[in-house]
Amino acid sequence: MNLRLILKIIGFILLKLFLPKSIENNISLDDKVSVIIPTYNRGNSIIKSINSVISQTYHNLEILVIDDCSIDNIETLISKLNDSRIKYIKLKKNKGASFARNIGIQISTGKYITFQDSDDIYHSNKIEKQYKNLVKKKSDLDFCNVCLHFNDSFEVIFPRDYQQKNIRRKKILDELCNGNFISTQSIFVKKNIIKDNLFDINFPRLQDYDLVLRIIPNCRVSYSKEVLVDLYRNKDSLGNDQTKLNQSFYLLSLKKYNINCRNDSFLSSPLNSRFYE
Repeated sequence: MNLRLILKIIGFILLKLFLPKSIENNISLDDKVSVIIPTYNRGNSIIKSINSVISQTYHNLEILVIDDCSIDNIETLISKLNDSRIKYIKLKKNKGASFARNIGIQISTGKYITFQDSDDIYHSNKIEKQYKNLVKKKSDLDFCNVCLHFNDSFEVIFPRDYQQKNIRRKKILDELCNGNFISTQSIFVKKNIIKDNLFDINFPRLQDYDLVLRIIPNCRVSYSKEVLVDLYRNKDSLGNDQTKLNQSFYLLSLKKYNINCRNDSFLSSPLNSRFYE
């Protein structure tokens, strides 16, 4: 092997090792990111949730708290938070979380949008990590791993290991055909992508599944492979309502998505309800 070839190989290895990290370190954090938090009677948990957004390492944020006509003390609690980035909007009628998120999307002023729920917790670097990954990969939407906690008794990380194999092979749609693994809170997306693809307010559950099935076939997607959000599901969580889950699967089965699935019956099967909002 001649010296020129050896030098080329060494150069290639060095580029692989150091160039991606260098690019990430040089990414500016100037773009505004809108964080949309719908809430309804969650005064007992929302402050902890908002604080996890306030303490982000990414600072150029607009925090939109959309109150879905709560009757508890949320407004008083939020007014005590001394952060000019928080905007509190109270709706006159209770319309559901998807309607509240859509209001947030429509009034947001950020170039990028991400979502939080009033009982979940962001890791401190969640927004910075996803922003940098999206910019570096030149994607339109980025999603991350989440840790789902059930009644403080056990936890599960999504996407699961077997789902991540297809994701790494860039077969995200193939894996989505077997069930959802992209939660609302894991989504980091360009506003110009989601503003014309709002949440379907007819879905009592699976709004995130319906959203990604509509958006992902038509945009570039990247994946931040680490847990950046903790989700908490308790006895009163919407995710425990099996009737609403079955109703939502029925609504999914009526829609026509721009995807080719090997399993044609996946959308109408409640057996695929591994992880849903």
